[in-house]
Order: sequence, then structure tokens, then C-alpha cells
Amino acid sequence: MKKRNVTLKDVAERAGVSAMTVSRALSGNTRLVTVDTAERCQNAARELGYVPNLMARSLRGQQLRTIVMFAEFISSHHYLAELVDLTSRTIEERGYGVICCQSLAGFHQCLRQFHLGGAVVIAPPETFYHDPFGEELIGPVSPPSTVLLHSAFQQSDFCEVSPDIEGFCYQAAKYLLGLGHRHLGYIGGPESAEEPNWFAVREVGFMRALRECGLGTDCLVRQACGNPDNGPVAIKQLLTRAPRTTGVFCISDEIAIAVMAGARAEGLRVPDDLSVIGSNDIHLSKYVVPSLTTVSIEVKPMVDRAINLLLENGDSAPDAKPMCIRIPCRLIVRESTGVPGGRKRKAQ
Repeated sequence: MKKRNVTLKDVAERAGVSAMTVSRALSGNTRLVTVDTAERCQNAARELGYVPNLMARSLRGQQLRTIVMFAEFISSHHYLAELVDLTSRTIEERGYGVICCQSLAGFHQCLRQFHLGGAVVIAPPETFYHDPFGEELIGPVSPPSTVLLHSAFQQSDFCEVSPDIEGFCYQAAKYLLGLGHRHLGYIGGPESAEEPNWFAVREVGFMRALRECGLGTDCLVRQACGNPDNGPVAIKQLLTRAPRTTGVFCISDEIAIAVMAGARAEGLRVPDDLSVIGSNDIHLSKYVVPSLTTVSIEVKPMVDRAINLLLENGDSAPDAKPMCIRIPCRLIVRESTGVPGGRKRKAQ
């Protein structure tokens, strides 16, 4: 026989109070109940295994101590998974629950089903900015306090905490140029037709480094690559289009590792023939051969600042100007980069 769900009435009977008193005690509204009563209600709920009905609370117009988190393609690389994991843990440490949505449609529906305490949007796709809360697509909604975490676009509509993307692209390019490389590549991200503005911030950093060395836009080639499995094909395509390329910067360490494997398949030596830089400094990047030069992003401080900003923003004036915080990153030099050497490609 299926065990029935524990109700608010069950908890009230165990605690010896009314259901309204239990509701106040468990929702955090303890101004109307004594400390002893609140503790008795909480103990009774814990003993019975009572789980609040979020839908019912929302229908009653109560704001939930719950944050919705939207992040697509969580398994695409380790950095994004770490970002989602740390964000979820940090929210729970602040006494809030978490609802995770992995599609924009799911995010929009969640906003309409629950009266939420806030929203965190991680690495938002370009489509998010066209209709953030689905108001044009679905209809009116009361948007919760929202913070963006690791946005790839210049925007001024939301509070945001992101790595200094322009800065770390400049840093990586400047390092390669300082080694003597004069033809650079960038591998990663969506096709331009899918998200035409995605590369813009990164391109600014690259172009600044190239200008400082007296070089033009023709010294940089970008190759889209959505996941590591496409890395070997991506480097082959890039070198076919721009055979003089000697240094590449990749959107993630996983793609960089796959690019190194692809380069070896093409008869190239890393770093003698091709220098490779990754991004995010995953744990394994120091153990591959050659060990990977990469950009390190301090994820925990970034997440902490984002959640602080979200919770503080919930109490700020409605017309307050959104705050955008950029977190500096650090280049970690290992064995996958060096001065450009002789190119020895295998016969086509």
C-alpha cells in the first residue's frame, strides 16, 4: 500500500497546535509564534518527514525561500558542472532551496508556477536576452530578483558576476604574441549563425593584444567547436583555413586537450609546431602530456559574490542600477606553449 503524504494537519496534531501556527513556524514567519512553539513545530515536522508543498504555497501568494537556477548543457565541460554545483551548494548554505532548470522553456514555466525568492542564470545563451522571462512568448509574469553568473555578453539589464572574459583573452593572446607567435586561433563556442554576438567580448581582448603588436585582424581566426569530441576536427578545419596558425586558445581545457590530440594526428608537435592554451584549469589539465597552459578562474569567490548580490538586490529599490562585477583571471603557464618552431605537417 502506498504511504500517504504527511500533511500540515498531521504536524499540527503532533505539535499540539493549529495548522496555521505550524504554517507560520515552518515558513519562517516566527513573529506571530513563540520560539518554543516554532521549535516544537519544526521538531514535529522533522519527526514525521513533512515536506512543504511548494505549489500550494505559491498559489497562496507566499514567496518561497527557493531560488531557480537556469543552466544549459551542464555536462558540456567540467567548469560549468563545477559552477552549477557550487552555486547550488552556496544557495542551500544560505537557507534556500534550489530548483534547477536546464532549458529556457523550463525556466519560463518555473517562474509561472512558483513565487520564487530569486533566479540565477548561469552562462545564459544569446536567446535568453531576447525574452528573459518569457513575457513575449508566454505572457506576463512578475520577474524575481535575478543575477547572471558568467555571462558572455556586454549587458546592463541584470546584476552580473562574470570572469573578465575580455581580460583573459587579452592575457592569453599577449602571452602567445610575446613568445613570437603572429598567427593565432580561437577554438570553441557556437556557430556565428546561432549566436552572432557571442564572440564579441572575446574578440575585443584579442584585438587589443594584436594592435599593441602592430598586427591586424587577419592574424586571428576563430573556429566554432561545441564539445571536446569535435576538437580534432576543429583544429584540422582551422589549420586548413589558416595554415600559418601557430598558437591557439580554446574555450575549455577539455577542448584544448582534444585539440592537442587532433594536432598530433595531423603530424604536429605540441608545443614545437602548435602552442595550445586552455581555459578553466580543470584538475586533469596538469596531468596531460604535455601539461596544459590554461586560464584559471576562481569559481568559489565568483559564486559567493553572485549569491550575495542576488540576496542583497532583493531588498534594493526597484529602480536601482544593475551592478556588473568582473572577476580577474590568472594565466597558468605549463608545457603546451612555447616559441613557434618548424611546422612539419604530415602529407595530405
